Amino acid sequence: MPLIDFALLARLVSELDALDDRMDQGLRRADLNYTLCVSTGIQEPEVALARARCLLASQREASAAQHEVEVA
Repeated sequence: MPLIDFALLARLVSELDALDDRMDQGLRRADLNYTLCVSTGIQEPEVALARARCLLASQREASAAQHEVEVA
């Protein structure tokens, strides 16, 4: 099972979300998509982005559940 760098995934997703469709940002988008694909092990950028969002949501839920256990 590959190690997941949640901080990296969060940064990549956040930066991709912040980009607009201007031509001068096309290279940056390509770089971010490449890194996201490598990080998730998925070749298609759209699928890799969806997987990253799913992983981040699961990680947030796990962190919230852990916090509830620690508080109780």
